[in-house]
Amino acid sequence: MLNKAAAELLEGFADALEIRGANTFRVRAFRNAARRVDSLTTDVAELVESGEISKVRGIGKGIAGVLGEFVEKGRVDEYEEMRAEIPDSVFEMLLIPGLGPKTAATLYNKHGIDSVDALEAAARAGELAGIRTIGAKRQARLLRELGRFRERIARRRLGDVLPIAERLIAHVEGAPGVQTVQYAGSLRRGRETIGDLDILAAAESPGPVMEHFIAAEDVEEVVGTGGTKTAVLVNGGFQVDLLVVAPDEFGAALAYFTGSKEHNIEIRARALQRGLSLNERGFLDAETGQRRPAATEEDVYAAVDLPWIDPALRENRGEIEAAEAGALPRLIELGDIKGELHGHSLWSDGAASIGQMVDVARRRGLAYFAVTDHSGSLLVANGLSPERLAEQTEEIAREREASPDVRLLHGSEVEILADGSLDFSDEILASLDVVVASVHSNFNQPPEQMTERLVAAIENPHVDIIGHPTGRMLGLRDGYTFDVEAVLNAAAATGTALEINAAPERLDLDDTTARRAAELGVPISINSDAHHPDSLAYMRYGVLTARRAWLRAEDVINTLSLNELLAWLARPKPRRWMPTAKSD
Repeated sequence: MLNKAAAELLEGFADALEIRGANTFRVRAFRNAARRVDSLTTDVAELVESGEISKVRGIGKGIAGVLGEFVEKGRVDEYEEMRAEIPDSVFEMLLIPGLGPKTAATLYNKHGIDSVDALEAAARAGELAGIRTIGAKRQARLLRELGRFRERIARRRLGDVLPIAERLIAHVEGAPGVQTVQYAGSLRRGRETIGDLDILAAAESPGPVMEHFIAAEDVEEVVGTGGTKTAVLVNGGFQVDLLVVAPDEFGAALAYFTGSKEHNIEIRARALQRGLSLNERGFLDAETGQRRPAATEEDVYAAVDLPWIDPALRENRGEIEAAEAGALPRLIELGDIKGELHGHSLWSDGAASIGQMVDVARRRGLAYFAVTDHSGSLLVANGLSPERLAEQTEEIAREREASPDVRLLHGSEVEILADGSLDFSDEILASLDVVVASVHSNFNQPPEQMTERLVAAIENPHVDIIGHPTGRMLGLRDGYTFDVEAVLNAAAATGTALEINAAPERLDLDDTTARRAAELGVPISINSDAHHPDSLAYMRYGVLTARRAWLRAEDVINTLSLNELLAWLARPKPRRWMPTAKSD
């Protein structure tokens, strides 16, 4: 956590310097140092205390001093002074994609535009078109990005909210008289973005629970508090509501506040058919007038003659009919995942050695881990040439001997070039254990061309998995446009797996597309796309997406045992994917 905070400080330092018109070389030095600190696998405090920080490549004496002051005091005086001179609203403009510190400095220093609101007003009035560094085309692009920015700050990503929720849950569990605590809403349903966070606690006396809640470290501001509800802001303005209910009403409240709205409407309709009125406190019998509380969600569903339905399915997309027919799937669980098939190392743009990545895979109980560093044409990610890939083979062999309990697979995330060909020759691809093919460039191709490009990669006999198939980045970039059904059918016909990329900024495929893929018989691979040892923890976000897609363990290739996976990888395409129960 300190490394992340230190990297953010250095990046902020660079932003402030650039807005103030500082020397370009000093700005660049701080940005390079921020990336270096963010990728460190050793605690920056240890490096500062030992004096080793100055030996880290890209960190000179001056920046080492800044880091030393930050470790000692938790702040840096020069940075605080710069921030005091520049309005916070100017820094908020930097959150808009495509608007960097240099442009923000021009807008602020020369044109008096000092906030997102002022920027949007100027863009809508056409005033940015006359600024030399912007122009009409960029003005239109900034307006589009402003819309995305507004949407992004209104909803937070699943991977940003879940850790906050878990910390708050742990805190509330320590409150006097609390019997049980759970988060609800779209987070509990595993949606990719969250509007706000609802937490429910069961206790006889709400007051002490709410007093304990507002003392949580994450709480920045109390918005309001009442008899049973308290609203606070955390993490830069994200709202969290705590509702304290009686223990015998907890199940009804949890079902109600979990939603979705559409699912709840159907459940209430079933209750009415049975002479019951359902709300967040429980049931009311229309004939007798008696109230029937529901302490558990199982009580709620049993009252309407249904088995409990997993929150991930509660979107009114057929789950009620499946429950009534006894046909709810046994959804995939995190514990079903046997290995990672898309991981990076220091050889390309990863932050750790192969050995360090394998060590974390071992601690997470994985049976196999695939090193799939980028191929050569992705220069920005330090992609591997054929010669470097051959050198990497030697390190893979050494690490296999050192870590026999985790099978290390040698692969590549090979670039799908603009014409659908791949970045490595067939001979090289055939020598690899696993091939993940992905698109990282030329996103603006016409839909027909992008479809042909993806299908060509899918039909390549050496491609095992298509990585992050739509290319989207949540809140930052829409995916490229292509004929989804044609691509899914090609994957089904060849037995090529499509990935649910679990990185919080991607979650690509999304749940609806992944469900359609599985319906067509397309194998799915859930991967963390780990660039850092900590990134392997992202797997749970991919599993949540898979659960929303109604996926079972048998729909996902990396729930296979090692021997089953190796057999699947060895089978020539087309690989007919016929899901069966997995062995351990």
